[in-house]
Amino acid sequence: MHKFVIIKFFILFFSIVAISSCSKKSIHGNLPDANIVSLLNIKKDNKENVIKILGQPTFEGTLGDNSFYYVGTVNSKTAFLDAKLEEQYILELNFDKSNILRKIYIYDEHQTIDVAMSSLETKTKGQKTSFFRQLIGNLGVPMGGKGPYIGSGKADD
Repeated sequence: MHKFVIIKFFILFFSIVAISSCSKKSIHGNLPDANIVSLLNIKKDNKENVIKILGQPTFEGTLGDNSFYYVGTVNSKTAFLDAKLEEQYILELNFDKSNILRKIYIYDEHQTIDVAMSSLETKTKGQKTSFFRQLIGNLGVPMGGKGPYIGSGKADD
């Protein structure tokens, strides 16, 4: 009976270790360190200086929004489960019409809103091909599209 308890304990212990070792965190994006952001001078630095200090932004504002945005996320994933957002930060650098830095904003995942995605698709020209048609259609085509293969239409000699 005592051996059975010990075996159950080891099975439980190794199961927990195995499952926890499958967990990993990944960092995505381009969010600069706070120490580097502190080097920026409001009302002095222009866009060129900001790029020299922080690098290229993740994206720039559009439609009259004269801002740079740096976005960074930390996701965690355990084994085969979907990734879960742990942290998300957005650094917004706002510039005036002369491209001089005016304001700095920092947003986290609690200050975001969900945007509903449309289920509509844009129609494009072309053919819809099935998986098997694509697979069979590639038979006889050489890798890289080069070389004289008999029956491929490329044997010119």
